[in-house]
Amino acid sequence: MRKNMKTRRGFLKAGACAAGAAVAGCVSRSYVGETCPKWKPGEFDIHFIHTGVGEQTFFIFPDGTTMLLDCGDTHHVKYMKDVPPMPDHSRYGGEWVSRYIQRLIPQREIDYVMASHWHGDHVGDLMFGGKRTADGRVVCGIPLVGEDFRFRHYIDRQYPKMAEGSLDPDRQALSLMREWLPRACAGGMQAHRFEVGALNQIKPIRDLAAVGDFEIRNIAANAVIWDGRNSVIDLGKVHETQTNGKRIHENRLSAAMRFRYGRFSYYTGGDIELSLTGADGKEFNYEAMVGRIVGPVSVCKTNHHAGAFAMSSDFVKEVKAKTYLSSVWQAKMVDHKSLSAMCSRELYPGDRIVCFGYIADSVRNVAEAYGADIPPAQGHTVVKVAPGGDTYRVFVVDASDESMRVLYSRRFDS
Repeated sequence: MRKNMKTRRGFLKAGACAAGAAVAGCVSRSYVGETCPKWKPGEFDIHFIHTGVGEQTFFIFPDGTTMLLDCGDTHHVKYMKDVPPMPDHSRYGGEWVSRYIQRLIPQREIDYVMASHWHGDHVGDLMFGGKRTADGRVVCGIPLVGEDFRFRHYIDRQYPKMAEGSLDPDRQALSLMREWLPRACAGGMQAHRFEVGALNQIKPIRDLAAVGDFEIRNIAANAVIWDGRNSVIDLGKVHETQTNGKRIHENRLSAAMRFRYGRFSYYTGGDIELSLTGADGKEFNYEAMVGRIVGPVSVCKTNHHAGAFAMSSDFVKEVKAKTYLSSVWQAKMVDHKSLSAMCSRELYPGDRIVCFGYIADSVRNVAEAYGADIPPAQGHTVVKVAPGGDTYRVFVVDASDESMRVLYSRRFDS
């Protein structure tokens, strides 16, 4: 439905509001032009880092515990003309991510690193090259960040088997991680399998007194889903039985989690997308089932880059987010179908924004049609949750350089 769409004039007007004029939901201070505020104890920070070559999120928990979820490094030449690497071509994506994190924390140690699934835009891809180290190794993505930081704990959805049951794991990504993982563990990193249904497998570990009401629930992985109570359901096994052993697309095996801090909540699910086959032999919307278990959240990372096979209306009406974060490394990841769901007031009422890392000229008219629901600037998106979780502020930060300059900000009640 296009009932809620705005004209280009409305889109430009929203930009003027963000620069300092009064706009619904904002407070008097705009932060635009300032350096993005740094983390303070008691805050929960989510840094959705845009490089144009992959997806990565860096978290700082209220007690200072840190986590890197994914770090892609895939340089598909045919897409780079529309979505350029940022800040520029001089470094690999993992290097830019490492430098970004170094601006946030003083220590060269990250408490948790996690891979949601085995694709190059989430863990790194040797097919398109990487940085050669002094001892001759080639690294990119997560291992490249590991050249600068010590990881204390590593988690993926299948450790130690890695990609069992997948239809299309990126073989170059798997080769990269299989070579890196034993070496990293030999250096002191502990590796763990993502446990579906677990509460606080990933948890604050630095200053428990400063945590407050904070939890992380493991929702799904490997097409196994938490039932919302005390058990899990193996949908993947049912699918394979009903399809005579047909293997499941790698994206649908992604790990999904829900973070909660007081009233604030955040969902992330890698590249989870639509259908699996159920016990009746018919396809059903797996993404929507995940959404029903997750329930309403304050902020939602889009499934599968908000592409054509994700962010269905049935999922969106379950999560009812006020803020969506979407990684972009192809122009087509700014998609009318998913936007029409995320911006629909018929699915659920209320203001919301959809933050893309980059909007290519070829799809700018698609974004502009949704007016003030799309911030007038793109780049890194930083979500800073106030102590206790009652409110949060969204910052769009310049990704064209390393200034951390705020281009847009908006405050929300959780």
